[in-house]
This record gives sequence, structure tokens and C-alpha cells, in this order.
Amino acid sequence: MMNDIKIERITSTSCLPQCAEVLVQAYNAEPWNDEWTKEVALEKLMLYYNTPKFIGWTASLNGQILGCCVGNIEPYFSGDYYYLKDMFVLPASQKKGIGLGFMTTIKAHLASINVTMIILFTGQQHFPFNFYQKEGFTEMEGMRMMLCDNSEL
Repeated sequence: MMNDIKIERITSTSCLPQCAEVLVQAYNAEPWNDEWTKEVALEKLMLYYNTPKFIGWTASLNGQILGCCVGNIEPYFSGDYYYLKDMFVLPASQKKGIGLGFMTTIKAHLASINVTMIILFTGQQHFPFNFYQKEGFTEMEGMRMMLCDNSEL
């Protein structure tokens, strides 16, 4: 299947409505069971697209988008890093090599622009955690993701 899949750089917002549909299907399914709407998903993807130094890709088969990964280059005292904000694939297309295709593409592109680090957030209990470990990611020592929910204050 991967041989027929095209991974292409996102160069305009024209693909984002279809990416939003994929995000909704991916995150409203197991294991997340979220309640995304296409409108909120599209707003999120537009926000990412309009972030300085945005870089993203789609994976498609016969013109249908199966997955998307988006992020941006951010500065850090030790050198720039790519902040992978989201990577999602249609449930029926998961675990078929699309994520690996994205990671291969991201790493090759970043190497070509001398960016050596990728940072992302993921839950330990979900399957992507193991995938990212296999791709060379490690947990950052001493770092924890924190949340303040003002609705509970």
C-alpha cells in the first residue's frame, strides 16, 4: 500500500478542509474518543498553517488524504527544533506505514535544513507512544506536560 501513497508538502490551505475531516475521524475514534467537529479541526489546522516557519505534509492515495502531519520550526538556545504539533491518520489506514513515511520525510527534510531535533507531546497509554520510541524519540528528563483548567477554579 505504501508504494502507492504520495506524501506531499502542504503549500496552501486548500487541502486543510480534507485534513480537518481526517483529524475528526482519527481523534473521535479509539483510543482517544474525542468529540472534534470539522469546524474546530479546521480552525486548529489553519492556526498551525499560519504559524511562522510552518512545515506540514499530507499522505494521500488516489487524491484522497489519508493522513496529515503538521508543525513548525522554533528557536531554542541550543539550536532550532521542529515542533511536531499533530500527526493523524484515518483509522482504517493506521498501522500501514503512513506514520513511518511521515517520519522518514520529516527527518530527511529537517536534515536538509540543519535542524536536528524534533519535539512532540503524546500520551504514554496510546499506541503512538511506542511508535515514537521505535523512531528514536525518548522522554525528556524532568519534563512533564501541565494543564490548568480554568473551568475548575
